[in-house]
Amino acid sequence: MGSVPAAGAPRKATTFQLVFMTYAVICSGAYGLEQMVSGSGPGMALLTLIVLPFLWSIPISLTCAELSARYPVEGGYYRWARMAFGDFTGYVAGWLVYLAIFMTNGMFAVLFANYLEYWFPDMSDMTHWVIAAGIVWATIWLNWRGIRLVGSASVIMTILIFLPFIGMTILGLLQWRQNPFDPFVHPELTPISAFGAGLMIAIWLYSGYEKLTTNAGEVENPRRAFPIALLVSVPLVAGTYVLPTLAGLASHGHWADWGESYFSVAAQGVGGPILGTMMAAGGLVSNACILMVTILGQSRLPMVMAEDGFFPAVFRRTHPRYGTPTVALVFGGIVLTLLCRLKFADLAGLFSLVQVFAYLLIYAALLRLRSHPPRAGSAPQGLPLEVRGGGAEDFRIPFGRVGIVAMTLPSVGIAAFVVFQTVWGEGGPGLRSLWTIALLFGSAPATYFLFRRLRRGPGPPGA
Repeated sequence: MGSVPAAGAPRKATTFQLVFMTYAVICSGAYGLEQMVSGSGPGMALLTLIVLPFLWSIPISLTCAELSARYPVEGGYYRWARMAFGDFTGYVAGWLVYLAIFMTNGMFAVLFANYLEYWFPDMSDMTHWVIAAGIVWATIWLNWRGIRLVGSASVIMTILIFLPFIGMTILGLLQWRQNPFDPFVHPELTPISAFGAGLMIAIWLYSGYEKLTTNAGEVENPRRAFPIALLVSVPLVAGTYVLPTLAGLASHGHWADWGESYFSVAAQGVGGPILGTMMAAGGLVSNACILMVTILGQSRLPMVMAEDGFFPAVFRRTHPRYGTPTVALVFGGIVLTLLCRLKFADLAGLFSLVQVFAYLLIYAALLRLRSHPPRAGSAPQGLPLEVRGGGAEDFRIPFGRVGIVAMTLPSVGIAAFVVFQTVWGEGGPGLRSLWTIALLFGSAPATYFLFRRLRRGPGPPGA
């Protein structure tokens, strides 16, 4: 079953557009990392930004590249887990990432309003919320018009975002005055506490490689396009985070003042009011861009799960011309409007906790599908026949089972650390209630069995 109706006949995104959309959905500039500097100390923040791509980004990007090449199915990670472990586990993987995307999209909307405070420092809480909600609905409208428009907009917006960071990096390195790693650790924290203080934000910064796999059916030649986009994005994202931060600390300093939206202040200190204004404007464009592209993946997931019979059937409705999931977009907009009332750090903590478990399920799906690839007639109902396995020419991680396990072990360690830090650690984001954690993860089986009870008929629609 195709996920986009033939009547709409929307044009598909190209590999070039997918590269920019993948970069945008993960990074879209270095905005949002500033609190790591003041929370962990400049040295620890930089070290985390340098090391985490090897421990976190590369393993998940390679995993998604192989699975996208072999199984370029609309629904991405949800359907990979479902192929590997069955309906329940597939649903849990999809539900957890769906929750995580809501939290991260809430962060982008909040950050958009934060950067407006560069010009309007006395903005009230209500005005802040109205602006954040407004950008949510503006990006939902763009998504309503289809992936091709989103892809073209992401190319233009990403180029605009690059300009102030390139200027800040060049000018900052030319004005190098101090050791950007000093002090290495926040004076009031131990090294472990300092690492934990910035880890939640760092995981958010380096996550998102799986988000657009839900849109595989809307991309030209996805078996080739996704590996290219994923592998190009890793060094591009890491460079975007490390270089401007290094240059800003080496030239501007004031590491203890780095907080939400501080890149505008640092840019002004390095390049004057013009660069500061460009950086603030880039922050608006960046958060609008990343919100726009992330909503693209978020809205397709409930549509695909509804097609498989695991979400209410109303989420299957699409626009007759654009083929976009109208109900999923409107529902997502309502939830995000409510989340815009939360603080950035709270949303980051919620996101990190849920995201690490979702990534572990994606790794497990790779190992399972490597050893037990689905055969004709054995894949779960609702999966298109043409994506039940790839060819010898498809991208494949050059490791065997032991190598893949070794590759993913650092992510497992990070997941364990995040859980410990969230529940018991002093540097955690404030989530101390086991009831809150139980509600987050208990919602997956609860909604699974609820939707099964509400579903009409014995199997997925159209099966």
